[in-house]
Amino acid sequence: MNDTLTLPPPVERKCSIEEVFEASFIELLKLVPANPYVRALILKFSGKLPPADCETFEALKDWVEFNCVKRIKKTAASQQPDNDGISISVGFSEQEYGRAHYSVERYCTDTYQLSGDDLVEIIRDTIADGGAISAVVDAVAARIDDDAWDHVDPNLDDYGDYEYNEHDSDGADNSETKFSREHIRNAVLRFVQENHPELAAEL
Repeated sequence: MNDTLTLPPPVERKCSIEEVFEASFIELLKLVPANPYVRALILKFSGKLPPADCETFEALKDWVEFNCVKRIKKTAASQQPDNDGISISVGFSEQEYGRAHYSVERYCTDTYQLSGDDLVEIIRDTIADGGAISAVVDAVAARIDDDAWDHVDPNLDDYGDYEYNEHDSDGADNSETKFSREHIRNAVLRFVQENHPELAAEL
């Protein structure tokens, strides 16, 4: 009789988080990992809902990599330097109101594109005013706050219960945008290092 104890094989990660979610959505996870609307999008994209104790990005990352399957394939083209500016993941939300005195939360994540020419203009103006990278980030963030709703057509999904007699929308209010300033900073630095090293040296 063989008394040797056979241990089960170690559990391996099924994938990396970058193979499950787009980079823009990962940035949003880092920003608000416990947001219920973001977690609803995790369910939508992966087909699985993370457990309640996954409240930090690192916990979510581990859960995704051990439990989800690959759905995104990286291509060589997607890794080439981009001279067309930067793309920032922006969360859009608004409170919709109606004549039936109802409200429902609406939310989605989309991409705001800032052109290379506009970004270079912002950087040069900031340098001329004696500012550094933090001032560039502030200027880009202000541009997103001012322009994102006009330049992006977000497909907002409803995440909430309607309580009303008749569904007759009367408009929306409390429109908000959420994004990561660290994401902006990294994107700006990567852009100038790859395309305008002379500006990178001044920042």
